[in-house]
Amino acid sequence: MKMNINIKKNPIIRKIQSSNLLTAFLINIFFLCLVLLFCDMKYEVSDDFVMAAILSGAYGNGPNPQMIFVNVIIGYLLLPFYKLVLGVSWYFILQIFLIFASSCMVTFFLLERVGKPKAIMLSVMFILFFSNDAYILVQFTKTAMITIMAGSLLFIWALFDKKSIWYVLTGALLCLMGTMLRFADIYLAGGFLLFILGYEFVQICIPKGAPNGHSAVLKGIKKGLKGLLTKRVAVIIFAGCMLIGSAYGLRNLNSYICNSEENYRQYYAYNGVRAGVVDSPECGYWEMADELSEIGVSENDYYMMRSWNFADNDFFTYERMRKTAETIARHHSVQEVGKEEIFERLQEREYLKYPVFLACILLLGLGIFLNYSKWWTMLVSMGIGEGYLIYFCYRERYVYRVEYSVFLGMFLCGVYFWTRCCSYGANETEYIQKKKGLMKICAVITSLYLMVHLVLYVPDQSYQDVTQEGRMDYITNTFFESWNYGAQKYRKVVNKGKPSSGLLDEISANKDNFYFLDFQTTIQILYYEWAPWESMNAEEWDNFSYLAGITSNYPDLVKLLENKGVENPLKSLVDDNVYLVDNRYLEIKLNYLREHYYPDARVELYKEVDGYQIWKFYKE
Repeated sequence: MKMNINIKKNPIIRKIQSSNLLTAFLINIFFLCLVLLFCDMKYEVSDDFVMAAILSGAYGNGPNPQMIFVNVIIGYLLLPFYKLVLGVSWYFILQIFLIFASSCMVTFFLLERVGKPKAIMLSVMFILFFSNDAYILVQFTKTAMITIMAGSLLFIWALFDKKSIWYVLTGALLCLMGTMLRFADIYLAGGFLLFILGYEFVQICIPKGAPNGHSAVLKGIKKGLKGLLTKRVAVIIFAGCMLIGSAYGLRNLNSYICNSEENYRQYYAYNGVRAGVVDSPECGYWEMADELSEIGVSENDYYMMRSWNFADNDFFTYERMRKTAETIARHHSVQEVGKEEIFERLQEREYLKYPVFLACILLLGLGIFLNYSKWWTMLVSMGIGEGYLIYFCYRERYVYRVEYSVFLGMFLCGVYFWTRCCSYGANETEYIQKKKGLMKICAVITSLYLMVHLVLYVPDQSYQDVTQEGRMDYITNTFFESWNYGAQKYRKVVNKGKPSSGLLDEISANKDNFYFLDFQTTIQILYYEWAPWESMNAEEWDNFSYLAGITSNYPDLVKLLENKGVENPLKSLVDDNVYLVDNRYLEIKLNYLREHYYPDARVELYKEVDGYQIWKFYKE
């Protein structure tokens, strides 16, 4: 007996087909599940790890919402979760949720505005090239950009097309969450959003079907300008100003809260000048020797700062760090950077190896054939992105997380104009049904880049052969250059079947000792010893700290050091039971101690554990 089942009559299938929001959710949850099942999710850079550690209370003073780079309001929103469910890094969970929600909104937006074949093609393309990147290598700058852009597209579309107020509020909420995660991303997104807004206001200004002829066009423009004074435009401008004002208001509220306590105010002030020293381009000491000598900074002192070894508040004071930062900025500002040098820097980045860049090129190519009336908008979007890249090359701030954000802005800006074709929505569905070939093209293209990305879900099995002694090299060889793109990072496994860390075991077994970790030696690789979805245990952190870094003078760390009797980390290196883990900058530290405190200071190798060298300093 044959059973003839009509799938289209299935109530579940019909419900999915009738709900674009449900369809968007199912598409995105499918790809998120693939990542959760087959990929090894991890933080891309150590900043997120440090902030997650602070929020989870790793320094022993309880969960702390003051996360340095992220708005303190997010910290307060997450605090209840840390108290209700222990052992989970809610900071990490929040980022995954924001990426997922933003990706769903992009898919929903496309399903609402273009025919399903195009919408699914573009959505899957966005998920594979951008969302998966953000899922697997989680980084708050990338998460913020995807959240701001997705929220902005939904917000702008809902306002200009008079959609439900809930769409407007959802888009606004996503935008605000993104700005609280990384406020500076608002300026990265701004160039692309201004282009979109300019286009939309021009569409209002110039009525459709305006007659030809010079005088007729002028009359049409005048009529359009009058149209800009309508209630609709006033509502759009008011809503936009409210959103921007709210973003800046939340930023100011964060600043007020962070500076309301003296110890945090001092920390954030110091952290600001610290960034001016270590994050600025290298000018070379002898280019600034006269000015630095005037403020008492020797060549060795200068390289102590530049190598993240400024762990002496008696010498590396706020004023001395500020004057050093100003000196570096002044010298860099007068250095001439020619077009050839900028072009060389762009070439060195090898963007043709970036899947996110190739996605933009692919979108441009597809637009010529499938979005022929608006394909030029992708060129404009790429021009805006190129301007950003040139600026960052000039400032020598070209890091992958920023480049990813630029390419994401390019892509979503270009995608927005796929929804502004002459025919869309129901009309486009009818058009596609008549043009079966177009549906086949979209299906073939979607299948092709699905096949290409299948390798992403096949984990690199080399982790199974990694021993405890070889784990440091395994991580270093792949992940040390966190500022650069590396295709191997996405398939490498660090959280599965990992051997015990000999260094952490050594630290844990000797609670009477205190260990300072050289920032450059450990910051890029040691944090992979903790799974990102697990909160930090304060007991693990009670007898070690980075010698200097982004947490220098952070109040929680200051209390921890005070409890251990440490007032000056560099000077304390000669104290009993104080050790230094350092593979990179031992000599300049020794020279510093000789120059400032102990002329006869010496150092001996105490032990080497899994490639990490542990040193003991002596006064003489």
